[in-house]
Amino acid sequence: MVIGMCFDTTASNAGKLNGACTLLEKAMGRNLVWMACRHHKYEVLLADVYSVCLGTSTGPEILFFKRFREKWTEMNHTPEARSTPLIIVSDAIKAFIKCQLEVRHSRDDYLEFLLLAAQIAELQVDVAIRKPDALHRARWMAKAIYALKIELLFTVNKTIFNLNSSRITRLTAYAPVNDILLIQRLHDYDDAILGSTGLKMMLRHFWYMSPELATLVLFSSLLYDKEKTDLVRTIQADRGPHLMKTLPQSFDNLRASKTFFETSNIDASFLDVLVENWSKI
Repeated sequence: MVIGMCFDTTASNAGKLNGACTLLEKAMGRNLVWMACRHHKYEVLLADVYSVCLGTSTGPEILFFKRFREKWTEMNHTPEARSTPLIIVSDAIKAFIKCQLEVRHSRDDYLEFLLLAAQIAELQVDVAIRKPDALHRARWMAKAIYALKIELLFTVNKTIFNLNSSRITRLTAYAPVNDILLIQRLHDYDDAILGSTGLKMMLRHFWYMSPELATLVLFSSLLYDKEKTDLVRTIQADRGPHLMKTLPQSFDNLRASKTFFETSNIDASFLDVLVENWSKI
């Protein structure tokens, strides 16, 4: 039995009146869980940030990246030796990168991104920087990969780049938690324009904070028992809006919805048990 829909957040899918999701629910005569693709959301975040940094383009390629690819044969492909990392990252992020490098990835670009991120963070990885592949705006991961390669190779190729300073720039249950952490980081981001751009994008595509999907955090190990207890205490009877009007600033702003369990055919009787005893059920 169909209980949910996974989709990217275009108007043709998510429109309130004639979107495909709305029409499917009407055709089936019941609620379905709306699970907007988080990959798509971060595609939009990358696209918005690159538009601010590099300007808009009417063509299928980003000209700055295209020039980088065309100059590849003239470039030094060994990053400059540094005493400090290019980007200071926390031990938690380093541990995450190391862990993910031990996992088999279904796509090569995910692995390449992790290897580049490891070099940025000055982790010990013995791997050459690969020649940039073709880039199309629809391939969002390529933007991140190009940006990391340019950052790593910029210092040893300054004359070739010939740029001025204005051009330099796991689980589903974890999704709401990770989104709030990203919002907090965007609020504190040292570049106000990029931070604001990111926050505006998050608000436009903030599907994983709807009460229905925020209910997923009850299954996450990233929240303390007290936070889950507060969520259960304030749980809503209705599903709530799919798209939120304001961004939550902390986990205290989250709201859960009982309709998630009804739509997913999940027994919600565990909600009547103390959170610390859920693992015993």
